[in-house]
Amino acid sequence: MRELRCAIEHRADDSGPGRIVGELIEYEVRAQDRPELFREGALSWDGGGIVLNRAHSAQQPVMRFTPVVEGRKVRIDAALPDTAAGRDLATEIREGLFRGLSIEFRAIVERVEKGVRVVERALLLGAGVVPTPAYPTTVQVRSQDFDPTGLL
Repeated sequence: MRELRCAIEHRADDSGPGRIVGELIEYEVRAQDRPELFREGALSWDGGGIVLNRAHSAQQPVMRFTPVVEGRKVRIDAALPDTAAGRDLATEIREGLFRGLSIEFRAIVERVEKGVRVVERALLLGAGVVPTPAYPTTVQVRSQDFDPTGLL
């Protein structure tokens, strides 16, 4: 019998398409393509969360998630589903086909201030990943075990 020695490497299983992370909107920041902004705290949503889809297409839903508020930003930080839609979206974001996020909302209280539509209160209905967002938003896909604090 002969003995074979070699180095081995063990990698953690990073199954699934990853986590989608980004800003849906930042309060008090004007849209890039129109005179509109949302006041701080203007958005609310159903306790069941909202639907994320491709380019605002109701025929292309990807997942349901609950937005997270961090200061003046409303964000997404959620595991993409391990489905064809989730895997495809992860690839499309990584390849730069989708570069930002866009919200779907119904204004409840709004006014015009010096020619700018100011949304005081609105119901957040959904979000879409888009190639060119109206607001300065970002979107990226990270590994499932990404730890933004660096503590893991």
